[in-house]
Amino acid sequence: FFDTAFHKHLPRHVAAYAIDQDVAAKRGLRKYGFHGLSYAFIARAVARYLDKDPDALNIIALHIGSGASACAIRGGKSVDTTMGLTPLSGLPGATRAGDIDPSLIFHYASHELPMVEEKDDGVAILSHKEGVVREVHVSEAETILNTQMGWKALTGTTNFGDIVCRAFPSSIDRPEDNQYTLAFDLLLDRILHFVGAYHLALRCDVDAIVFAGGVGERSDVLRKKVAQAVRCLGYDVLDDGLNAGVDATRDVVVEVGRGGVQNKRLLVCQTDEQLEMARGCAVAEEFW
Repeated sequence: FFDTAFHKHLPRHVAAYAIDQDVAAKRGLRKYGFHGLSYAFIARAVARYLDKDPDALNIIALHIGSGASACAIRGGKSVDTTMGLTPLSGLPGATRAGDIDPSLIFHYASHELPMVEEKDDGVAILSHKEGVVREVHVSEAETILNTQMGWKALTGTTNFGDIVCRAFPSSIDRPEDNQYTLAFDLLLDRILHFVGAYHLALRCDVDAIVFAGGVGERSDVLRKKVAQAVRCLGYDVLDDGLNAGVDATRDVVVEVGRGGVQNKRLLVCQTDEQLEMARGCAVAEEFW
């Protein structure tokens, strides 16, 4: 019951990278995806809430926490997800950068040496000359990308609640212009990027956007900003009272839209990866 199991049905062209496929097969270099236990729980819980056959469920699930990812689920199965070979790709998290230009890390890690050189016209450019950019070992690069990036690098804190408070100290309609706003807007932008892409992957046949994870379940501000952006796709209008009251309910799935549309709903799911793992063990015949 590894965390990648839910993504085993990814189409070949989604799981593959544009690299030599012989090398990829020998070394297992493909998109595996993560947060699978969470997405399996979400799919089951939302199907029950919507009174739908799980095999007919189409949703875009957002597991937003210190580790953040998104998943397009069609017919109850994962057809795309943001994390790849490792959890580094996709959305930024508390200490992970998410999608970046792969060569950025080599320039970023060369901070103790001059990284730029001047051309004849005085324009500074990134340098690739030996002696200017030092070699970076893959283990060092992975350490930096996993532990020194994300909200922590942008703001100095991994507490997203603190980031929201400092980005919007008076009103969510009047953000401050600071590093906290940058962190919030950057995450929001990346979420919307994948939400839009996954609508095309699902051919716009989407039952709901589902928020989950520590931030997805607790940040009414992030949910509101996403909801405002997806109104153009036909989603329900966010109910401010329901959205603000999510923390007060013990329901597994909570509606935060006004209920004005039958599909394209806005839901919050209190995901439970431990329970999903226990359920999987309980129904596995080889364990009994």
